[in-house]
Amino acid sequence: MKLGTNLACGGCGREIHERWYLRAADRPWHCGCLRCCHCRLPLAAELTCFARDGNIYCKEDYYRLFAVSRCSRCRAGISSTELVMRARDLVYHVACFTCSSCGTPLNKGDHFGQRDGLVYCS
Repeated sequence: MKLGTNLACGGCGREIHERWYLRAADRPWHCGCLRCCHCRLPLAAELTCFARDGNIYCKEDYYRLFAVSRCSRCRAGISSTELVMRARDLVYHVACFTCSSCGTPLNKGDHFGQRDGLVYCS
C-alpha cells in the first residue's frame, strides 16, 4: 500500500516512513515487522496471514493452534479446505486414516473396525 501520514507500525510501534507498507489486522506494518507471533516467520512475502485477538499468525501456526477440527490420529489441526476421512464421530487426515495395527492405508469403501478411537483394517 502507498504511504499515508503518521502511520505507526503494528509490530514495532514506530512511525512508517517507507513509501510502501503492509496492512494486516486493520493496522499498517513495516515489511520487516510483519511476522508470525508464534514462530516469528516473516510474512511479507507470504500470500496469507491470519489475525486473532490482535496477534498475527502464519497459516501453519494458526491452524495448529486454533483449528476447530483436529485429526484423531496425529492431533494436528484440520483446515476447512482439507479432504478428510470420517469414522463415526472421529475425523482424520486422509494420510492418517490407516490401520493402527499394520499401517495399511484405508480408503473410502474399505471395511474397518474401531476400538478405543483406533481404526483397524479387516
